[in-house]
Amino acid sequence: MSRKVLGILLGAVVVLALFIFGYWYLGKDAGTPPEEQRGTELVESLPAENQPSQTAAGQDVREEEPQAEEYQFVLVNNNNYVAVYKLPENEIYEYTDVILDVLPEELQEEIREGKYLKGEEELYNFLENYTS
Repeated sequence: MSRKVLGILLGAVVVLALFIFGYWYLGKDAGTPPEEQRGTELVESLPAENQPSQTAAGQDVREEEPQAEEYQFVLVNNNNYVAVYKLPENEIYEYTDVILDVLPEELQEEIREGKYLKGEEELYNFLENYTS
């Protein structure tokens, strides 16, 4: 094999190796916590385009609200994570990293149906119990 062909092949291998390394390195999702930390952190509150009454794929929301005056928050399934909506405006209050599947079965069902909370104390008690 001539040196020219060998040089081209070597250059192609180096470029391919750099491409693979770059794809692997840049492909890492730095925003996703390590597996052992998933479900333990809150994600910063973000404005929501969708309201609980406008369900998206993977999002369960209860249609009927019990006595909206007595409740301030509702926990719902949002793509298999727990999301918190503020009542009565029905706007997103907080996205969480609480994974629905790791919760007790009874609590999972409550959240799928819409778990209503009376105030911030109940909300933070829930978050403290299931994010630590």
